[in-house]
Amino acid sequence: MRPVRLEEVLQNAVEGHLTQTEARGQSLELDLPAEPLPALMADQTSLESVFNNLVSNAVNYTPEGGSITVSARQEGRRLVVQVSDTGLGIPEDKLEAIFDKFYRVKTEKTRYITGTGLGLPIVKSVVDSMGGEIKVDSKLEQGTTFTVSLPLQPPQD
Repeated sequence: MRPVRLEEVLQNAVEGHLTQTEARGQSLELDLPAEPLPALMADQTSLESVFNNLVSNAVNYTPEGGSITVSARQEGRRLVVQVSDTGLGIPEDKLEAIFDKFYRVKTEKTRYITGTGLGLPIVKSVVDSMGGEIKVDSKLEQGTTFTVSLPLQPPQD
């Protein structure tokens, strides 16, 4: 654990997916506050895996021409990141299951998207280990927003 600049982690996640989004005619935007966010005590590699996975999923599940927005803000003693897309959405009855190991939502539109079903369980595990929480809001054919809330202080044992 060391101080990590969340803006840098998010910038790298977005930049790492620009080639793919450009090829798909998608827009990928990073929305950060004008004032720098406080440093987060975290394992940078783990934090990078969280946001790379969420951005990658947003890109993969958003049709050509869609948009993805990554935003961050401070709310009290927490940093809140949202990854929103205009993608396929997740059926309401499947929202809880997406964090289960090896689970993948399978529909006619998603069957061609490859994956192991381990990304979101790993994301949830990392966020939980940092004393944070992850929530998902989704509407079919309209898109999905993952909200990650992380405490500025490390969890107390």
